[in-house]
Amino acid sequence: MNNLCFSSSSSSSSSSPLPRLPLLYYSLLFIMFGFPLSLSNHELYENCRDTVFRCGNISAGFPFSGGQRVSECGRHGLELRCDNNNNTTTIVISNIENRVLGIRWDRHILKIAREDLIKYDGLCSPQIATRNSVLDSELFSPGPGYANVTLFYDCQSSISSSNLGFFPCDNAGSTYSNVSVGVPNNIQPKGCSANVTVPVLRSSMEGSLNSSLRLKEALNKGVEVQWNWKDSKACGKCNDSGGACGFFGPAENQTMFCYCPFMFENSPDDRQCHRVVSSSSPTSSAQ
Repeated sequence: MNNLCFSSSSSSSSSSPLPRLPLLYYSLLFIMFGFPLSLSNHELYENCRDTVFRCGNISAGFPFSGGQRVSECGRHGLELRCDNNNNTTTIVISNIENRVLGIRWDRHILKIAREDLIKYDGLCSPQIATRNSVLDSELFSPGPGYANVTLFYDCQSSISSSNLGFFPCDNAGSTYSNVSVGVPNNIQPKGCSANVTVPVLRSSMEGSLNSSLRLKEALNKGVEVQWNWKDSKACGKCNDSGGACGFFGPAENQTMFCYCPFMFENSPDDRQCHRVVSSSSPTSSAQ
C-alpha cells in the first residue's frame, strides 16, 4: 500500500513536527492523489445495503460490485464495469470481456455477448484472436441452448463443406482478409493465421452463417451463463438480522461476510448481526 509522506526543509537546525491539520484536509489529499481510503464495517454496511450498480438498462446489487458499489460488496469475478459513453455494462469471464445484455435474478443468470467480436468490425479485427471463450468455470456454468463455433482467419486451405460459412472482410482497416466459420469437431482448415472459439445460441446455427451480418446477429443475441451461488441461505440470515451481505478475504479464499449497522456486531459463526451489549453492569445504590 502506498504511504503518503510529507517532507519539509527549513533553515532551522531543529526539526519541527508536522502541523496538526484537519482530517478533511488529509482526506482530500487521499482522494486527489488516488490513495485508497479504507471503509469501516459500518460504512461498508451502508454501501452494500444501499448502493446499486446502474449502467444503461442494467442494475445489480449483491453478489456484484462495480461503479459506486465497492469491491467488498461483491464476489471476486463478479465485478461489473460501465462504459459511460455507450451506457453498456461488461464483465470479465475467464479473461474475456463480455457485454452484459441482461440479468435474471430468479435463476442467477447473466446473458452475455463477447465484447471484442460484437464491436464494429470486431469479427474481422478481434482484439484477442487466439483466446477462446470459456463459459464453464468455478464461478459460472453455461446455460442451455448454446453451441460453440470457431472462427478461422486467413486460412490457406478451404474449410470443409459441412462447416457453416465463409465471408470476406470488406473494411480496408480490418486485421484479417477473410473468416471461415466452423464447428470444433469437424475437419478444420489448415494454415490459418488465427482462430477463436465462441458460443452462440444453437438456434442461430439453423441457417447459414455465410455473411458477417448473419454471424454478428448470432453473436449479438448472446448466451446465458449461471453464476454459482452457495451462500444464499447465509445471506438470507444476514439480511433477516438487519445486516448487509458482502465478502471478506483474498480473492482466492473469499467468504461471505455480514456487515452490520452501528451498535451491532457480526458473529463469525452464524454470519448474523447482534446488538452490542455493554459489559458494564448497573451498580446498586447505597442505602
